This record gives sequence, C-alpha cells and structure tokens, in this order.
Amino acid sequence: MIINKKRSIITLMSTAVLLSLYTANTSQTVHADTVKGADVVQTNNQNNKETQKTVADSKTTTNNVATQKQNGGVKIPTPTTTDKESKTETDKTATVNPKATVNTDKAATNTTATEATNTTKEIVPTKEDSKTDNTTQDLNNNTNQANNTAQTNKNEVQVDIDVQPANEPTVGNVVLPDTVHSNGDKVNLVPSISTSSDTQTDKKEESKFKLSSSALEVLADAEISLSSLTKDQIEQINKIDFKGSNLDNSTKWTYAEYAGVANKMLKQNKKYRVPYFNAKLMKNMPALRTRDAQTGKVETLEIWDAWPVQDAKTMKVANYKGYQLMIAMMGIPKQNDAHIYLLYNKYNDNNFSHWKTAGAIFGYKATPKHQEWSGSATVNKNGTIQLFYTDVDTTENTNHQKISTVNLKLNVNKKKNKITIAKRSNRHVIFEGDGAYYQTYDQWKSTNKGADNVAMRDAHVIEVKGRRYLVFEASTGDHNYQSADQIYNWQNYGGTNKEAINNFLKITSNADMTSRATWANAAIGIIELTKNENNPKVAKVMAPLVTSLMVSDEIERANVVPLNGKYYLFATTRLNRGTGDDLWQEADKKIGDNVAMLGWVSDHLDYGYKPLNGDGTVLVASVPFNWRTSTYSYYAVPVKGSKNELLVNAYMTNRGMAAGEGKISTLSPSFIIKVNGDKTSVVQKATNQGDWVYDKKSVNKKMLVKTIKGAHLKGEPTDRSFLKTQKA
Repeated sequence: MIINKKRSIITLMSTAVLLSLYTANTSQTVHADTVKGADVVQTNNQNNKETQKTVADSKTTTNNVATQKQNGGVKIPTPTTTDKESKTETDKTATVNPKATVNTDKAATNTTATEATNTTKEIVPTKEDSKTDNTTQDLNNNTNQANNTAQTNKNEVQVDIDVQPANEPTVGNVVLPDTVHSNGDKVNLVPSISTSSDTQTDKKEESKFKLSSSALEVLADAEISLSSLTKDQIEQINKIDFKGSNLDNSTKWTYAEYAGVANKMLKQNKKYRVPYFNAKLMKNMPALRTRDAQTGKVETLEIWDAWPVQDAKTMKVANYKGYQLMIAMMGIPKQNDAHIYLLYNKYNDNNFSHWKTAGAIFGYKATPKHQEWSGSATVNKNGTIQLFYTDVDTTENTNHQKISTVNLKLNVNKKKNKITIAKRSNRHVIFEGDGAYYQTYDQWKSTNKGADNVAMRDAHVIEVKGRRYLVFEASTGDHNYQSADQIYNWQNYGGTNKEAINNFLKITSNADMTSRATWANAAIGIIELTKNENNPKVAKVMAPLVTSLMVSDEIERANVVPLNGKYYLFATTRLNRGTGDDLWQEADKKIGDNVAMLGWVSDHLDYGYKPLNGDGTVLVASVPFNWRTSTYSYYAVPVKGSKNELLVNAYMTNRGMAAGEGKISTLSPSFIIKVNGDKTSVVQKATNQGDWVYDKKSVNKKMLVKTIKGAHLKGEPTDRSFLKTQKA
C-alpha cells in the first residue's frame, strides 16, 4: 500500500487529539447579561485620579432610569466584568458616566453520543442555531443533531494507516507530542488503531473532537502547538465555520480592523489623532443661551450632535438665501432634555458669536417622554427644508427609535437678520426596520436589553441620479442576525490566520467578550425614498452597506460624501461598544478615551465599500474624555473648490460638565482631513469654533497647539493621558 505521508500525519494528529479528549463531552452555556444596579457613577479625580468610566450601552435605560440622549442614545449597559472600571462620555444622555455590572454564569450541559453507524466515514456533529430570550444566550452549538445520519466534513481527511511513524509527527510548524495533559491526566496521543467492533461506539464519540484540515492549517500557520491547547479550546476550534458565507455581500468591519483602529489610537500618529486644540481659547457657544423646548424658559443649554442643511447631491453646505443653517441636539445640562433646534449664521461668516438660535424645531411643549435625536437636512426644489431626524419614544423606559421626517417652511428677514420657522408639515415616521435586513424594536425587546444595543437613527440624506436615499445607523435583522454562531464565523475575524485564531481563542476564553460578541450586530443601512420630496416614504429597503457582527454593537452618525467620482462613508464609534475588552481598556488607560471616526470608500453608493487606511481608521481620540478639549460626533463636509479636502466638525467637552462646572458642551473648531483614494490624513489647520463653510479666511492658527500640554487646563486629570509622554 502506498502511504501519502502528509495525509497520514494529519490523520495521526487528528486521531491522537480525539483519543485524548473523547471522555470530555460537555459544553458551556453562558447566561446573557441581565443588568441591574445604579446607572450613575461619580468621578473622583481628587482622591485617586481614576475617573470611573462606563461601558454602558449608550442607547437604552433600564428599570426607571430617565432616558436621555447624547451621542446616540439613552443608557443600556454594555456587558462588562464586575472588577474593572470603564468610562465613556455620556452618550447622548444627560446622565453622567453610568456604570453597569453584568453577571455572567456558566453552566455545564451534558451531551449524548451520536448513535454509532457502521460506516468508514466519521460523523460530524451539526450546528444548532443559537436562540435567545430575555435572560439567557447559549454560546455553544449543540452536537447532538446527527440524527443517526453520518455527515462528512469536506475539510477532513480520512485515510488508512498501516505504519506508525517512528519520529515525532509534525504538520507544518505544529508539533504532535507523544502526550498532552488534560486536567492533569496524561493521555497517549499516538495509540494503536483497533478495528475491534467493541471500540466502534467510542470512536464515534471521539470523532467530534477531530480537527479539520482547515483548523490544522490555521494552527500550523499560527505556529500554535496542539500540546498548548486545552480540551475546551479544541472543542471551541471544532465549532469554527471556516467557509461561512457573507449572506448579503455587505462590507464586514472585522475584528482585525477593529483592533487596527485600537492600535492606531494607542500609537497616536499625527495622521489620525484629533488635533490638539488650544484649551484656553475654547468658549461656550453664546447662542446656547436660549429658550428651552421643555421648560419654555430661557436657559443655558449645551449642544452635541449637529449637522448643516446641505445640498443632497454634493453634500456641500447649502447657501440658503445668504445663510448657513444648522440643526443640532440641545438641552439643559444634567437633565433629561434632548431635542433638536434650528440655528443660523450668515453664509461665510465664521465668527462663533454670530450664530443665533431660531428656536426648537417642534416648539415648547416637549417632554422627556418624546425626544428628537440626530439626522440630516436638505433643501427641496420649492425652497422648503426637508429634515430627517430620529423620533424617540421613551414611554417604556427604553429608546424606541424611529427614522422620521418633517417639511419646514422658513421665514427669512434679512433686514432684521432673523430666521423663524413658519410652518411644519407632513411630519411622519419613515422607517422602523423591516425585521429581515434591519432589527425592529419588537425583535430587540425579545432579547436581553441589558446587553443588546438598539439602533434605528441618524438618517443621512443623499441624492444620486434624481433619487434620494437615507443612510442610517441600525442593527442587523434575521437575514444575518446576532447570535453565538457569529463567534464561529471565520469571516468575522479578518487579518492573518495567526491574528484570527489568537483573537478567536481570546474571545472564547473570556465570558464578557463572548457575551459582547454574541450581541454585536451594528450596521450602516440604506433605504431608497419615493420621489415626493416634501412627503417622502420608503420606496425600497436595501442590504446594509457595512455590518460589524461579532465586533461592535454601535457605529453611529453615518455620513456619505461624494468626492472624485467615489462615495466616502463615515461614522463614529466607541471601542468600548465593541468586543475587545483589552483594547478599549488599554486606550482608556493610556489616552483617557476610546472614541474614533471610521471611514470606507466605494465606487457605488449602495455596495462595495472598502475600509480607509486599511482598517477604517480616520480619526482617533487624543485627549481624555473629561478634558475641555475632548471631542466626538465627527461630521465631514466638502470644502468648496477642493478635490481632496474635507472639513470635519464636532462638538467639544462631554455633556454634564464632565470637564468641570461651567464647561458645557460646545462646538469645537473645525479642521481639515486630506483624502487620497483610500487613504486619509489629518491636516494641522483649524478654524474658529463652529465653522461649517471653509475658505482661506477660516483658518485660525491660534486654535491649534503643537503638544498635548496646550490642550490641557489646570485641574484636569492627567493620569490617563499622553501629557507626559506624547510628542508633537
């Protein structure tokens, strides 16, 4: 008989592993996170200078906590281990620095051996879809669905062996030692192979631990010795679907790309980090002293998510009868107050103090029960403004988010330099999810809200070839849903085999990361609108542009900019909304924040997006979240006359006076990023605060400082920052 040496070695290795492990026939069930406890964490900069941070899901409240919005939603805690502190700025809520504690339990469940069959091929257990309820999530596949039918794994190689090799067998760089240790017991890895009928049942049981050729190839490529793997790790590896398909051809933001953003954040390269702003020059926005939508009284408000009224075709800031218009989320600091307002300034006027507030979009009888969150706006052919926003119903102490629209007619009095809202019409909900491509509120409610983020918001309008589309933040629906199965989808990992298998082993060995990965399903969606500009509805629901299954549960503020025949898609995120505990915690430790702006580019609006700079990094946090110069909610607009520059606007200073009493959220100076194909870099140019229309007169060199020292104010904590080590 002619023996194929390579195939024999693979079989020897697989046989040895399964013989050493066949007695272990248990699987773990991890209970999904049910969050209980306080929603507020106090900062203690004076005592230990350790600012407590939250990994709470920024979009949902639990129990009776008042729901509020800042940067994306009311707090629903993101799962975290109980002995670690974390932070994030109060994400679109008025509650400061919430913290959630998650209990993750493990329970062993017994599995039964598949019924032996008299065949030369081995039984491969099938994968059972993971199902969830409000309290539990099974994170392992059921191995008991063989149903007496032998299934052949196409990746496995089965050959007859007549001779035992005399030397230690190897496959690539993976060494098969003579023995491995499992729970202290020494097990022979290269036993003789018996053909006795008495051992057939045991062999069927052992077969479930056999590693496929794909798994062996990955381990060899990663230079991981089988002797270094535990029984549980091998069981987990056996569940990997190496040939998993991408069901809807959406671009995946993979775990390797998520890690790439984190690594760029930690390195603080000037190409990607947010510029250092001159802390001493930053001011509260004068226009924020205005009438509040809830109280009806003149109050000092804070501002966060903001967007200009744009030309839907070019995305340039619209020149509306000589004015630039801005819509923004505003509210009283430290209160459950989140509504949208209209602001205006003369076109090309970059004086921060010249902005004025036209008033609350929907008047002055607002309540916390019904809020309005961020969106976009454009000018219709008849001169009216079509506003798209997020309608949020919090009556169930959750955030029921709906993409909505309203048509606004404005009165412009140039003599008095005053703009008012004359009429509101055709206000209605456009989209709440379809259940297939995009998760609905009812789907979300059926899962564990304490661990699962809900998102249907931030609609961005763009017009292509006479048709308008909305690009928005969402979560994937049943077509490609969140589940434990996503942990075993090899496509979700990306990177090299070595990176992927190490990340897989890291995630599956950490209960909190496993839970995060199970729930993560953030998506950037797209729908086509009907042609009625003043009263649009959904014409077509389309597959997501980007998904981040298993990687992140929040990618928000979607924004598309057409440039040089391509479409540049941007979004913002926090790494602590993702799976990589070690990565965002390291960012919090060294930088004091973990926020980022992501980006992709495509030749088509509705598909084919590739990550910018290799992993999607456009901007990364450069200062702690509780400094005056901290920024978030980045929004890019074209620069008039330029083919390779975009102006980025953001808000500065986190809500609830996180940087100190009196330092309310305001608009930051805008700055430039240069675009070159699929590469971007930060240009060290800045404008006055709140500038949307860029020209040569816009540049104010005093707004930037060369080192982080100038971005810091006396009294602000420095223990979690690059203040002492970062160079310009």
